[in-house]
Amino acid sequence: MLFTVSTLLRVLAAGAASIPFVAAQAPAPVTTEQLYGTLSSTAAPAPGFNAEGGSVFANYVNAVNDRQFFLLTTGSWVYEKPATEPVQYTFLDWCSDLTSSDLSNGSLIGYAGRCVTNRVDGYASGVAAGAQVSDTFSEGEFSFTRGVSAVYVEQLNVFEGQYHVNADDSVDRWFDDGSKTSPTIGWEGHDEGDMSANAATASWSLFGGNTWMTVEEVAQLLNTSTDEFTPEKFNQVYEDVWTKEHEKEAASDNPNAGAESEIIEEVKNEADSTDPATPIDGDSGTRRKLVSVAGRFVSASLRVFGI
Repeated sequence: MLFTVSTLLRVLAAGAASIPFVAAQAPAPVTTEQLYGTLSSTAAPAPGFNAEGGSVFANYVNAVNDRQFFLLTTGSWVYEKPATEPVQYTFLDWCSDLTSSDLSNGSLIGYAGRCVTNRVDGYASGVAAGAQVSDTFSEGEFSFTRGVSAVYVEQLNVFEGQYHVNADDSVDRWFDDGSKTSPTIGWEGHDEGDMSANAATASWSLFGGNTWMTVEEVAQLLNTSTDEFTPEKFNQVYEDVWTKEHEKEAASDNPNAGAESEIIEEVKNEADSTDPATPIDGDSGTRRKLVSVAGRFVSASLRVFGI
């Protein structure tokens, strides 16, 4: 279930959707006036609202009600390898299978779920800078899975969220105030168990931004139908990608490959013996979904969004 993105999409993603950065060798002077000029407002927003007057809960409400969400992430990655240039990546994450707060039984507001990730652009530059090499990866495909969670922190008036890669040790954090875009940071440390060819140079740090995409925007972006991206089609895509990435890890990266292979086979057997489940959406507010899915991914252009 891996889907090719066109050369046009990759070029536009690298150019139009990239996050500007200044190379460390010769930074331009920065003034406080410049930084103040980037702020939406110098007045502190009221609790529950952002600086533009919108609801801090907007993205959360859409994610819970739609039972899925999409994030387009662009940013600058700095790898540990000396003298390498920063790398600009573009990722598209499709997240679903969400469990959210029971608002009838407490004030905690948050969710956790699963994602499949498409590295739209930047892989070749990343490998040159020291990124890990994957023989199962192809740019423009849903090629790895992540776990996701976020919680509203009332003292900060923001949702703090995180991604982590399931078959690696990288983590991304973001700070969602309900706006269309959210700032993000991330990192990957040195993994003593990593057996990939570039393991010695794969540690990195990033800063960037997430754009919250509606399913209509994703369908338009990818020149396909919204029917291709539904909660009912997510789980099979996730299972296929999860299985492939873990089979690769068991074959080359895991010193205890036998145990991982057994788990993979258990998942496959459970999937083969289980009928498609009915979504569970009770009055408690818990939005856990158990559904069977399939999907595909097609190419298109980023220009319509001006990102």
